[in-house]
Amino acid sequence: MRIGFVTGYSPQEVELAARAGFDGLEISMRAAPAKPELQRMKEALARHGAAVLTVFHFENYAAADAAAARKARANFGRVCGAARALGTTVVTVNAWVPRDASLEDKFAHYQRTFGRLAEVARDQGCVIAIENCPHGLCNIAWSPANWERMFNDLPTKTVGLEFDPSHLVWQGIDYAAALRRFGERVYAFHAKDTEILGDVLSRVGIHGSGWWRFRIPGYGDINWKRIFTILADIHYRGDLIIEHEDPIFRGDRREEGLRLGLKFLRQFVM
Repeated sequence: MRIGFVTGYSPQEVELAARAGFDGLEISMRAAPAKPELQRMKEALARHGAAVLTVFHFENYAAADAAAARKARANFGRVCGAARALGTTVVTVNAWVPRDASLEDKFAHYQRTFGRLAEVARDQGCVIAIENCPHGLCNIAWSPANWERMFNDLPTKTVGLEFDPSHLVWQGIDYAAALRRFGERVYAFHAKDTEILGDVLSRVGIHGSGWWRFRIPGYGDINWKRIFTILADIHYRGDLIIEHEDPIFRGDRREEGLRLGLKFLRQFVM
C-alpha cells in the first residue's frame, strides 16, 4: 500500500514528495497535458522515484454553461489517456450534478452522465473513483444511502469510490460501517481527518459554523486503527492519498503537515 498526497503537477511537488519520503502523488488536472509535457512529467517522476497513484479530473460535468459541461466530459477521456501514460488506471472525480435540481433529477443526471463516462473509462482500461465530498450537495456521492442507489442505478464495476472518511464524520455518518459495507467499490482512499470542536458545537449547533475542521491524519477524531483493520479485512489493494486541508499546517507549514501525516500513516503500513 503506497502513500502519496494530492497536488497539481510541478517539478517542485515531485521533489517534495521524494524529499519527504512519499511513494507518489495524486495529480490534479483539468485537461490532459500535451505529449511533450507528459514526457517531461514522466522523466521528473522517474528521476525522483515517485509514482502517479491516481489522476484527479476536477472539471464540472454538470456546469450551468452547457458548452463547459460538454468540454469537461470530452476532457475526461483525454485525462484517462494521460493517466495511463503516467502509469495509473485510477481516475478520481466528483459526481457533479445540477445544484438546484431535485434529488430524482440529480440521480437521473448522474446515471446519464456517468453511464457515458464509464464506457469511456472502460475502453481506456481505467476505473472511476468518485470522491464523497458533498460540495454543497452538488456531488451526489455525499452519503452511503446515495452510494447504494448510484451503484444500483449504474451497476458497472468501472465506477467506484475514492473513500474519504473525513466528510462522513461531520455529517454524523458511521465511516467505519460505510467502509466495510462498500469496501469492494473502494478504488482509492483519501487519508484526511476531521476534528469536531465540541465547545463550538455546543454553542452554535449543527447549523452554525466553525464547529469542525479538516486535519491531517491522526490529528482529528477518526479511529485510524479501526480504519486499517477494516482495510485489511476487505483486502484493500489501493493506495492512501493525503488530501491536505488542515488549517493549522498551511503556508510555510505545509510540508511539516504532510510529513506529520505520512509519519502517522506509516505506523499502519509496512
